[in-house]
Amino acid sequence: MASKSLPLQGRSRVLLSASLIALFIPGCTFHHGGESVCERYQDIPLALLTAGTSHTVFETPGTIIAIQGSGTATHTAGNSAGAIKVQQMLTVPRYASQALVFLNGWKLDYKGGDRHMLALGAAITEIHFDPKLHTLTWDALGLIRDNDGKAGYDFAYQFTVVAWNAANLNAFVDQGAINSQTLDCSQTGGELPDNYFYATNSLTSTALSCFFTFLQNSSFPSSRPVAVLPRGFGFVWNDSDHNLFQIGYHMDHSETFADGRNYSKQGSQVPAPLPNLPASHVDSGFASWSPYAIFEDNDSRRDYTFAELVSGLAGNDVGVIQPPYSVLPVAADAPFLGIFTTCGETPGSNTTSEDHVIENVQYQHAVPMLTGWNMQYLCDDKHVQHIGVQIDDWSYQPPANGIGGILRYKVSSTLADDDSNRAHAITNRVTVLGLQGLTPANVGIGPRPTRGVNK
Repeated sequence: MASKSLPLQGRSRVLLSASLIALFIPGCTFHHGGESVCERYQDIPLALLTAGTSHTVFETPGTIIAIQGSGTATHTAGNSAGAIKVQQMLTVPRYASQALVFLNGWKLDYKGGDRHMLALGAAITEIHFDPKLHTLTWDALGLIRDNDGKAGYDFAYQFTVVAWNAANLNAFVDQGAINSQTLDCSQTGGELPDNYFYATNSLTSTALSCFFTFLQNSSFPSSRPVAVLPRGFGFVWNDSDHNLFQIGYHMDHSETFADGRNYSKQGSQVPAPLPNLPASHVDSGFASWSPYAIFEDNDSRRDYTFAELVSGLAGNDVGVIQPPYSVLPVAADAPFLGIFTTCGETPGSNTTSEDHVIENVQYQHAVPMLTGWNMQYLCDDKHVQHIGVQIDDWSYQPPANGIGGILRYKVSSTLADDDSNRAHAITNRVTVLGLQGLTPANVGIGPRPTRGVNK
């Protein structure tokens, strides 16, 4: 059962201050104070990192480096409706002429007990690469809150950084149009100048929603795949807070294709800029995909708003391996995807970890990207105290002696109320970003691994 419904003005403040959910307001019925999305984003104060780590996963000096890291911060109890926003910076090698960062995991923990959920989100925003100072800077945002909005919480996230010399590795990244060190909202039309969308599921018949979105950049080479990099997501109930039964996200397959439909871009539904409407079009810098989302309590559906934030990477040396995956809504009191034959409160750990291995990868360099996940309680909706999914660690063994590369990674997840002995169900999807496909001339030449998966 939901707690007392949040007043309209209170819901507006919640939506405006929620990490990526701060992007929602122009597309929703809630509106407050006349502030634009961009201005409200700027109003979120920077918090102090309580911890931050990073380590080099592999490096080929002069060509490429891959770094895995994390950051954590705390929102103090009693401060109403606050999202956490932290800033991190890494120094990259002097040979790097381009650099990117994307989200590879997140975790949110209410402090002091379990609660309902109104809004949940995590994102990496405002990415700045300075090739003169050799620094990559970004903001990370996280939020979990109920109607009251005064509960303290901890936010942790995992990031992956890739930096490369474009003279030795042909790749171009589109991380949005935030090019200056100071975001000027007067020049953005009220939206953030970034690759995102937000939309509601108001016409669906289940908790599962499917959206259509695209990005376009004339610098993407023709007849080459575009890798879509996960940067963030957001969920918010459109009425009030509720218990949680199931939550899921799936970026789905991307393709260099656009047609005459309307796509979700920022807060609007817009047609792709096709050269000869109504004909569909291949290439021209397009990448399109269909994100799926599930946000469900015991009811089969409720109106909610969902948002996604991405980057695009393309070039003659860029490839992508996209394993099949799906997320589906599950009815309460039903077995989960056949894993459990009966529904019952199964004792177990609220945290799970699994090691994965992908063999015969036909790229000199490979990076795992967490592009899909689905978590649920086994039988019934409940409060939430801990929730998250992340790639904890990973390594890549490059191809050698005619054998393809080996990618290893570990995925952990948490979903729990204040009962620490309650099991949950989890599936996930990892897309492989491949760089420099194998040719007879480069087989056996690859990156130098520096750290493996922790066992």
